[in-house]
Amino acid sequence: MIVLDAVAPLMGGMAGSGMAGGMGGWMFVFPLVALLTVAVLLTAGLLGVKLLASESDDGTDASPPDETPVERLQQSYAAGELTEAEFERAVERELEREETGGTATRATETEQTGEAARAR
Repeated sequence: MIVLDAVAPLMGGMAGSGMAGGMGGWMFVFPLVALLTVAVLLTAGLLGVKLLASESDDGTDASPPDETPVERLQQSYAAGELTEAEFERAVERELEREETGGTATRATETEQTGEAARAR
């Protein structure tokens, strides 16, 4: 009996639910919590990307891509936003810009449009 009394505490400590005895219920809970965390992070990431993609592609362009600058000027002239002289100068500028490969600046067009609005 003396041998059993000496071995019993060692066996209980090694095979019991103590620190060295195993994880107990945590063995099943920890992987589930980790899996749930990864699923939540992936879902949040996908929703974030989808939201950003929908914000950047909301379909509101300043002008349709098929519309040329000359066509925009024609529409502005037809709507009465430009005088005939302003329209002719702007068309000449656009045609020069097309010939030079688009190196001219747009600041003068914006300034003249502002002057036309102030003149009215």
